[in-house]
Amino acid sequence: MRKVQIFVLSHKFNKNSIAALTGALQIFPETAEIEPLVMWDRDAVASAAAKAAEDGFVPVICFSFTTLHFLDTVKDLLFLKKTLNNLPLRPLYVAGGAHPSGSAEETLKCGFDYIVKGEGEYSFPAMITAVMREEDPASIKGVCTLADGKLVSKGRSDAVNLDDYPPFPMRLTKFSYIEITRGCPVACKYCQTSYIQGARYRHRSPEKVLEYAERLVSLGVKDIRFITPDCLSYGSKTVGKPNIMFIEKFLNDLKKCAGESSIHFGSFPSEVFPSSVTEEAMELLAAYVSNNNIVIGAQTGSDRLLKHLGRSHTVDDVRKAVGLILKKGFGANVDFMFGLPGETEEDEEENIRFMTELWTMGAKVHSHTFMPLAGTPFGSLPPVVVPPKTAKLLEKLAGYGIQYGSWKAQMEKSNRLAVFRKVFAETNDTERAVTESDNYSAPPLQRCSLL
Repeated sequence: MRKVQIFVLSHKFNKNSIAALTGALQIFPETAEIEPLVMWDRDAVASAAAKAAEDGFVPVICFSFTTLHFLDTVKDLLFLKKTLNNLPLRPLYVAGGAHPSGSAEETLKCGFDYIVKGEGEYSFPAMITAVMREEDPASIKGVCTLADGKLVSKGRSDAVNLDDYPPFPMRLTKFSYIEITRGCPVACKYCQTSYIQGARYRHRSPEKVLEYAERLVSLGVKDIRFITPDCLSYGSKTVGKPNIMFIEKFLNDLKKCAGESSIHFGSFPSEVFPSSVTEEAMELLAAYVSNNNIVIGAQTGSDRLLKHLGRSHTVDDVRKAVGLILKKGFGANVDFMFGLPGETEEDEEENIRFMTELWTMGAKVHSHTFMPLAGTPFGSLPPVVVPPKTAKLLEKLAGYGIQYGSWKAQMEKSNRLAVFRKVFAETNDTERAVTESDNYSAPPLQRCSLL
């Protein structure tokens, strides 16, 4: 058996997926004793990987990323491959996460040796085991590679039963979020969740969630947070129809378990779907949770655009939900997405009017820019920019403290990615494509075309 050492390059946007994968390693007999080194600095990874190779370990350097962080990850990959080019044991570079799952061939052509396509709780430990046994990792369903420039794959890994795997490694203390639901039936055309994790809810059982919550409390974690596309969908099969009795029992049991620790349910990273918000549901949250705000996904103030996006709620659903949230004493942070495909001037005006109405009620706007995400129906669309009138308004609202978010950075990254893809398709030169994307200059703000 070959000896391996796993290195994970972490950042604040991939820590939850890293937690799940490192937790999964600990429950497989072949990988249970491997302690992955999770590092936040690529220089530290390079130094530690070099030492591991000199000590006879094959360095397996892992990355998990979304489309938003694709280019930054490619830069890290190029740096590490150049730095570690002459080691006695060649490192393996492995990618996983939403972008590799949605765009496997593109990711591999950038220089990764393998990707984990889909959910990795089984396929990632199985891949590490294959490396240790000197077997072919690509023989495992969910693990992909290139051979003679062509994709070799047995398909996406199967959806897992959440109860079979921990949400974080039980021997570590740095991961504190508990995933309670995976998948989403809504299937918005811009969102990867339904297309990568499945278009139905899969819930972790309350018994398991409480077990992990107790573990966090025992470690002194003061804030218990949950990962879910809609916290009010927990225990339900249907969007917009909360199982109130189920949630009440869960929160009641959780409250007993939490002791002095705070329960965050409905705030980051567990937002609420607009049609799930009812008077009864808000009374329940007001009675049990510690967060003082609720995050709700509106995306746009245009009913026409909501339908075009595949959302299963209306503008009025958002209006009513925000009213109920504020009525129960919570702050309402409303997600909006700008530069959406197909947006017209009329849509923009409706959006501005609706945002104005919401902040007049007392809500805040959490702003995002549309980005074509790999593996979604909108994934092949060109990037767009936020129309000038909307951009000016967002800047003004930020000054008043009623708008926050990364819409400008997201817009820039979306356009940089388009430059990278164009140059890479023409040259097949990853380094040149990265350099030219770095030299990208933002165009004047303009309206996206109707698609």
